[in-house]
Amino acid sequence: ITQHTTLILMLGMLQPVFFVLILAIILSLWLAHRLAKRIVEPLNTLNLDEPLENENAYEEISPLLTRIEKQHRQINSQLNALKRRQDEFSAVTGNMSEGLILLNEQGKILSINRAAAQLFNADGSCIGQDIMTIERSISMQQLIHTALSGRHDEALMEIKGRQYQINASPIVSDDKVSGVVILAFDITEKALSEQKRREFSANVSHELKTPLHSIMGSAELIENGLIKKEDMPRFIGHIRSEASRLVALIEDIIRLSQLDENGEELTREEVNLLALAKEAKEALHTQAAERNISVEVQGMDISIYSVRRLLYEIIYNLCDNAIKYNRDNGQVNIFVTQDDTETILSVQDTGIGIPEEHQSRVFERFYRVDKSHSKETGGTGLGLSIVKHAALYLGAEIDLQSQVGKGTTIRVHFPK
Repeated sequence: ITQHTTLILMLGMLQPVFFVLILAIILSLWLAHRLAKRIVEPLNTLNLDEPLENENAYEEISPLLTRIEKQHRQINSQLNALKRRQDEFSAVTGNMSEGLILLNEQGKILSINRAAAQLFNADGSCIGQDIMTIERSISMQQLIHTALSGRHDEALMEIKGRQYQINASPIVSDDKVSGVVILAFDITEKALSEQKRREFSANVSHELKTPLHSIMGSAELIENGLIKKEDMPRFIGHIRSEASRLVALIEDIIRLSQLDENGEELTREEVNLLALAKEAKEALHTQAAERNISVEVQGMDISIYSVRRLLYEIIYNLCDNAIKYNRDNGQVNIFVTQDDTETILSVQDTGIGIPEEHQSRVFERFYRVDKSHSKETGGTGLGLSIVKHAALYLGAEIDLQSQVGKGTTIRVHFPK
């Protein structure tokens, strides 16, 4: 009975003990949570942007906050330096006339400047995309492949009707290709200049060779005594004529070369355009009289601030052409007029005219509409080219109107 009573008493005590234990655990958890929250709260409310301004922080973490502040200053300094470099890079590349594209090792676009974006019709959305999204040509693919293999390469490409030289160079870091730099240079003007230079050299060689061969042939016949005495004046006259043509050609080439160089600023002065036109008329009087061509100078007594020598070249060559390509008993009229914005020099003839398909090319060097007629009149093919270059130097514009069989009118517009 006693044993049973003790067991029952122990079992009866378990229930309140268990209840007290549960209560103690709950109370401990609540107190631990409150205490942990109170301990952690200063840490959770730390201002890491301004570490040294945390007044309620524990003294034990002060060295950590000081270290964070120091790292903040270093990071901000590095970010400012990177931003300055980025701004400088953007300013330089943004104002480049050449196109610049930076690619990573996968051929994705890291950076593209304004010139390249305009060239390839791209915008900022292409950053991070493959280069092939803006240029899919075989030439570009080969350039990038060569650059990613560690070698420089370049190619010529025609884009939007202009010639571009595309250079691709690898970016090497730690002996490994980490990207590609692509540069696009507009070489249209250079290519055209080179083409014109080759054409000019070929034309000069041909134009010089023709009179020289004629002179050498006549001189050889005279030297070998194959010319009859009564024919001698004719052959000597032919030599003199070809030599004169050769001298005129060389003089025109020299004038063009001087105009092309534009290295020296020519002296400008007040020039009476009407008086200068009359001066050119007098210089060409004999040439016009031989074919009974009437040359008239009319218009306003106007002076413009310009280069006298170049103005004379323009008037003389226009009148010279108007006489050479005129009909016998024809007419050449020179007009000088002025309005509110410009002074206009007009040279009108009653000559053979220029077919429409040739009108855009008559100002090219050595270009002749009728080569046989040009050589008969002693033309070098450079007169209108000299006019064009002189007008460009003076900032003037040229307007040509012509009808076959009725004549030609060329106007030079000088800004007021």
